[in-house]
Amino acid sequence: MIILTGANADKAKNDSGQIFKNFSFRGVIQKTIDKAEEFGYTPVVYDLGELGMGKPLVVEDKSFNEKGYYEKEVINGYKSKSLFKPKMVKTCMDEYNDLVIYLDGDAQLCGSLEEVEGDDFDVGVTLRDADELKSEWHQEHMEIVKFVNAGVIFFNPTPAAKSFIDKWEKCTEEMGNDQMALNKLTCLEHYPEANSVLTIDGVRIKYFPCMQFNYYYFEEKYDSNIKVMHFKGPVRHFYPFNNTKRLYCRLVVPIKNKIRSLVRA
Repeated sequence: MIILTGANADKAKNDSGQIFKNFSFRGVIQKTIDKAEEFGYTPVVYDLGELGMGKPLVVEDKSFNEKGYYEKEVINGYKSKSLFKPKMVKTCMDEYNDLVIYLDGDAQLCGSLEEVEGDDFDVGVTLRDADELKSEWHQEHMEIVKFVNAGVIFFNPTPAAKSFIDKWEKCTEEMGNDQMALNKLTCLEHYPEANSVLTIDGVRIKYFPCMQFNYYYFEEKYDSNIKVMHFKGPVRHFYPFNNTKRLYCRLVVPIKNKIRSLVRA
């Protein structure tokens, strides 16, 4: 199993150029490397600019290299930052004939991924929790974010998966957003069932729950069986996820949510 990740810099910035305090891409990636090696997986890291670790992978886009995001806006105010993903996955799969687990640079491997190993799918995606779809932000950005989060993706070394990556790369270039393209290729109009497998255009797509395999619900709910934590922009402050933050998620978050539900009622 290959654990594939990478980033273009150590420090993360928001769209205004402000640096997220106490967050480090190198820190997240190093913990992913350590955990991968603990479980006998092969970590592969790509340096997309100034990460300072891993293999160099050139991204030929001036805006991305200077600002960390692409100029093209699919929706006003929504910055695309990862149009390189299909190329990154393709480069890795060309070198390794193995199951490739793609993780965003801010997604940290935390546990064994043995549940993912199997030949019942070509491409595995991470399915957003049903409650997430009810949020106002998600409703406003449904066109882009839909049902699947692109921070963690699984690719078996099958001809169908490799053909899918080519389609994903082309669709990403046309649409200007990797996540939007991924949803177009892996989702029908209905919300799929977690752990189900659907065949779409000859590709077997499996839907792994974000709650376990792409967890970013720090402010909503906590699960003890988390395999990958994703410290994406709105929840970067939960990194590093220490005992204090774990207790907050386990004890404080349920109380806060209970109070919110009572206020709404």
